[in-house]
Amino acid sequence: MSTSQFRGRFELKADSKFRLSLPSEFREIIHSLKDSKLVITNSQYQGRRCLDVYPNFQWKKLENKIARLPQLKIEVQNFQRFYLSGGHNVELDNQGRVLIPASLRTYADIKSEVVVVGFSNKFEIWSKETWTGLFDNLANDFTQTLSQISELDGSDND
Repeated sequence: MSTSQFRGRFELKADSKFRLSLPSEFREIIHSLKDSKLVITNSQYQGRRCLDVYPNFQWKKLENKIARLPQLKIEVQNFQRFYLSGGHNVELDNQGRVLIPASLRTYADIKSEVVVVGFSNKFEIWSKETWTGLFDNLANDFTQTLSQISELDGSDND
């Protein structure tokens, strides 16, 4: 599999059919994979709704990891019901666009303007309005975040 990672932050506009033309860097990563299908699911951060997008092989790794957890635990069931059940298979069209499913657009309040954020093995899609508010909060707290990060052990735990 590709060792390339999704990185960067891009402001984009979806077309009238809610197809989103992905950044060329992301398209190159996806096209380099043997399976260029993607999975989009509902997500959230700090109470703000967004969408997570995984290459199919990364999604399968996540599903397999969750399948190994105790299935009777309520937290595992909650994760499956919220996160895994929201997963929609999508593919890039010939122009490098991905169609955002209607249910996920509604969930994340996606209009035409979005922000796509690279997140290593996946990327996120945010409504521009939601992202702007979140990013302002992150910027205001960055000195504290930086201080806390500097205290963490940088050893590789993977």
